[in-house]
Amino acid sequence: MSAFIQLPLAYLLWHFTTAWGDLWRLYTNLIWFLWNLFSIKILSSTLLSPWHRLTERRTRGSAGLLGQIIINTLTRFFGFFVRLGVILFGLLSIAIFSALFFSLFVLWVGMPLIAVGLILYGIQGLFSAILLT
Repeated sequence: MSAFIQLPLAYLLWHFTTAWGDLWRLYTNLIWFLWNLFSIKILSSTLLSPWHRLTERRTRGSAGLLGQIIINTLTRFFGFFVRLGVILFGLLSIAIFSALFFSLFVLWVGMPLIAVGLILYGIQGLFSAILLT
């Protein structure tokens, strides 16, 4: 079989078999990366912890029990909202990335047809330009 016919067939075989597994592995690796970049599991487990472990203990010079409760509550609220914001931003990033990657999967099916169509359109344009001159 000539190389002129063998190359497109080998490409189509790769495009509709091996490439799907490679794309899926790429997607799962990037989802794992985003999940760990935003530390979603760690931040979820420490959601109600004080911010940077800032806590107030009662000492002689401190504001007493009420000051300890207020400071500890404020650091927990601040930590909660910062962690929740990072978690939500991470989940939003994963959702946007998944939607874009799903679009790539849909586009991947038609890419060989799009490539052939663009080549034929270019040849047609080339011949029409030659004929007009």
